Amino acid sequence: MKISVVIGTYNQKEILKLVLESFFKQSLPANDSFSTDGTDQMIESLTPTCRLNYLRRENQGKAAARNFGVSQAKAEIILLTDADMIADPDLLKEHVQLHEKKPNVSIEGVTLNLKKEIPVAKLAPCHPEVEPYIKQRLRRGQKLKWSYFLSGNLSLTKKAFEEAGGFDENFSVYGWEDIELGLRLSKMGVRLLHNPEAINYHYHFVSSGDMLQRKYNMGKSAAYFYKKHPTFEVKMFLGMNPVAMAMFNFLKKHPKILTKIKNQYILEEYQYRLGLTEALRAT
Repeated sequence: MKISVVIGTYNQKEILKLVLESFFKQSLPANDSFSTDGTDQMIESLTPTCRLNYLRRENQGKAAARNFGVSQAKAEIILLTDADMIADPDLLKEHVQLHEKKPNVSIEGVTLNLKKEIPVAKLAPCHPEVEPYIKQRLRRGQKLKWSYFLSGNLSLTKKAFEEAGGFDENFSVYGWEDIELGLRLSKMGVRLLHNPEAINYHYHFVSSGDMLQRKYNMGKSAAYFYKKHPTFEVKMFLGMNPVAMAMFNFLKKHPKILTKIKNQYILEEYQYRLGLTEALRAT
């Protein structure tokens, strides 16, 4: 076994089935929490082409689920992904091949977001309804900053993961636990490299209302991130710059103006900084 895939999931049975089936169709030769939606029965109905271990435990959040999954993994290389990420057939092969050439690194692949729902069979990098999450054009093997450590399509050695201490389980709501781990790995000297040929597809759609709640939670997580790493670099990365904070404070002082704003981006940024400032003030 060359690589172990770790997927944390909670009540995502339908999309998880598609994700697992995409891993059963990999070109690389084959050598969960207590969900309540029938995930365990769905797993039992599958016919995997690789070793599949479904581990059930109490839901303690994404960070805890992933830490547990990595602790049970058998391979030297770990691929971290999500229960709504459809794997390209060459995903595992691309991660393994670059690790073989570049030891002691972490590797960030390409996640393609869907503009609208399309059949899984039609997923392809050239499809007009998909677009990369990271917009920059990056070359194979290019060194990336720690801020690109995005765990929807990311691999690293189990040894480095464990030496860094894994994900910080104090990130109790959505956001930043992966990038914070990337910062710690960077300080350890573990390089983050890019592989544009390691592709998966984010098969998930979030409503406008759900996105506002997600942004609020991200703000709360950002506050914990900054309290843990109170540097100027982290502060600017988390969007705590004077201009953005001044705009937030203005809107907070003038709620009537806020109620008239229809721009989704502005509303999301406001909710993010609302969660951030509330969490920063909390003891």
